[in-house]
Amino acid sequence: MPRTPLVLAFLLAAGGQASRPDPLAQLREMEKNLAAAYLRGDRALVDGLLADDWTSTDYLGRTWTKARVMAMFDGPRPPMTRAEIDVDHVRLLGDVAVVTGRSVSEGRVDGKDVSVTQRYTDVYVKRNGRWQVVASQGTEVK
Repeated sequence: MPRTPLVLAFLLAAGGQASRPDPLAQLREMEKNLAAAYLRGDRALVDGLLADDWTSTDYLGRTWTKARVMAMFDGPRPPMTRAEIDVDHVRLLGDVAVVTGRSVSEGRVDGKDVSVTQRYTDVYVKRNGRWQVVASQGTEVK
């Protein structure tokens, strides 16, 4: 039986792994893209990443729905003037992922200027082959 050269076997194995998306890296990138979408006013990206049944509890204890967030894009300018994100940890649990990190946001919400630094948790679920955020929570950091 012919033997596969070691280099060829390594390249084949590496190529097979490289073609599979790394879900941890993918989720980290999705978080950064979501923050950037608020700065650009990219309604379509936010609409696609937030599940229709998404809810969030913000740093003031208010509950947000996807509809309420999407309404922020109805104004003449993007909803945020600053949106920085630092993902600390991504934990995969099958088709569920829990992402934690720190964010800094500034903008106009409900007619008021807002500036907040918070620790956050986003919960993603993989539905029909794609990740969507289903729940979020933020706690202000002073």
